[in-house]
Amino acid sequence: MAKVELPDIERLFRAFPHELSGGQRQRIGIAAAISMNPAVLLADEPTTALDVTVQATVLELLAGLRAELGLAMLLVSHDIAVVANTCDSIAVMYAGRIVESGSTSQVLRQPLHQYTAGLVASAPDVEHVGRRPRGIAGVPPTGSIANACSFAPRCLAASARCRSELPVLTVHPAARASGDIAHAAACFHPVGSEQAA
Repeated sequence: MAKVELPDIERLFRAFPHELSGGQRQRIGIAAAISMNPAVLLADEPTTALDVTVQATVLELLAGLRAELGLAMLLVSHDIAVVANTCDSIAVMYAGRIVESGSTSQVLRQPLHQYTAGLVASAPDVEHVGRRPRGIAGVPPTGSIANACSFAPRCLAASARCRSELPVLTVHPAARASGDIAHAAACFHPVGSEQAA
């Protein structure tokens, strides 16, 4: 509990969960997770339901623990800003499949998959005041589509091939040309390519 910077450990150790704040409960969960000295920490939505200030402190705490304990961390999040500020690499999932992966900066700066581009466009942008976030049209599927791109019903670039064939995660020529051989997408019509609708 001291490692996760909780004050008054004796009192908190005997407290019931309803007597703790959201940030304190989150720190207790992190303390429990690191108590057995794991090599990998799975942080599943660690900042959900926390206000922005507490969210920042929890993320700083996780970064400090990673460095201090030599932990690898797998962060699961729906919050693009959290991922952008916390993760070295990213795997974007849609309907249970990885649709794009690579270094976080590269994927978020130059997304290849149409879904990733939609996610990036839907996030608020503090650098461009007045720019309204754009939503992604349509409704997410309830599961993966077996032999087709699950995003095709919502994708403006989808072709007949997208609706009848499952794209495989591959490094696209645009990424290969930039020297980023780890940047891959499962998309027949990556952002910036010639698209046939």
